[in-house]
Amino acid sequence: DQLIQILKKYGYSASKIFIKKMLHLKSGISYLGDNTILVNNELADQPEFSDFNRIITDDKESYSANCIRVNDYILFAAGFPKTKSKIEGKKFKVIELDVSEFRKLDGGLSCLSLRF
Repeated sequence: DQLIQILKKYGYSASKIFIKKMLHLKSGISYLGDNTILVNNELADQPEFSDFNRIITDDKESYSANCIRVNDYILFAAGFPKTKSKIEGKKFKVIELDVSEFRKLDGGLSCLSLRF
């Protein structure tokens, strides 16, 4: 609430997204570029995301929503073929990475990256 009030002073807006089944918001949504987001089912119908083209993960592949774009590639957790196919179907280039050890502690690709 405090952040929302501060942002309003500077002409920005913000909203709250309540999550139930994931560690944090970034675990369930990633911006892929070209006004497209990869989002899990829990977040797919949030009105804040209605202006984006949405690729929705399969329920059993919700972990795969935590990916990152670097240059022209989507770095993506290996082992989620349905979601990978959906991303590639939208003409994004995917590089699969084995992050299974990090997943054991709810870590994902966004957790492992420093971006400026």
